Amino acid sequence: MKPVYFPFTFMTKPVCQTLAACFRQTAVYQFSSIKIPDEMQQWGKSGILDIRIPVKYDGDKLDAIVKQYRSWANLHQGSEIAFFKARAHKIPFFDENSTRQITADIKSKGGRQNRSQEKPDPLLNAGLFLHLAQEYDMKNLTLNQDFQAIEAIEQDFMKDLKGESQDLDEKAALEKRLEAHDPGYYMTKERIHAWTRLMQRDQEGSGFYVTTSKSVFETLIDSAPEAELVDVLDAIPVLDNAVEALETWRDELMKHLEMLATVIWIAKTDPVITAPEIPGCETTVSLTLYIVPGKTPHEFFNRYVEHDVFNDKEKYQKVKLKNTLLGLIQKSR
Repeated sequence: MKPVYFPFTFMTKPVCQTLAACFRQTAVYQFSSIKIPDEMQQWGKSGILDIRIPVKYDGDKLDAIVKQYRSWANLHQGSEIAFFKARAHKIPFFDENSTRQITADIKSKGGRQNRSQEKPDPLLNAGLFLHLAQEYDMKNLTLNQDFQAIEAIEQDFMKDLKGESQDLDEKAALEKRLEAHDPGYYMTKERIHAWTRLMQRDQEGSGFYVTTSKSVFETLIDSAPEAELVDVLDAIPVLDNAVEALETWRDELMKHLEMLATVIWIAKTDPVITAPEIPGCETTVSLTLYIVPGKTPHEFFNRYVEHDVFNDKEKYQKVKLKNTLLGLIQKSR
């Protein structure tokens, strides 16, 4: 069993390193093999990521639809990101604006729209939304990095003017502020909705789903009163090189998680094995684990879509799952 990263299709290098601290390999979904970011492709080749494409669509068709959307967004709002932000509660391709309607609107340049009689494709819509969300997250990452660099320069400049050294507490506060950006904060439920459409088509599946977004995690836990806290693992070392003790711990962790996903949950089990201490390690992460007893992942995530999209819930499961495990992994220092 491998952990599946959700509800994003894009991850940064720090996120990849954070996941690699706990797991040998993490699965992540993509909508098209043509659209995978270069750095993620490299992580896939190195074995850090298991890049899964549950449903494959023609890359040229995807490109054409995305280009149509960009043109439509520019006509209506001026830019993709501005349009995306302005429609905080409306998902492109999920509401009344189907692909054909968007195309018709572009051709008419704001004139009378031709209502499409074509039946919507929820799965295609979900994939397109995730692709646009991926582009949005990548662009926002670049903007945030620029803003962070400027803010850091301003802080140093003000300290130099005052002839003071930056207090350690202020440095920590600045780092915390700069790291606070959570892409899952934007359109949280919509992201989960779209991602679930792909997850329900994953033939390999998993019993464990992990995120680095506190907003996403809290949304899931708040909507699942039956979820129970399993454990909170702190001070998990983040290292660039392989250490045997940490590799052994990762294997034991996954064995324990697979056991939790496949047995009947009757009470809190023994604490999850604590990660080894690595002398000289300056960066650590924490892993918060919850279990949703008596619900397979397909049953659990199905609550986040309007209609039942996966009637044969056991079709793709190679391991008989009885519960769903949810994890939040975050930097602790």
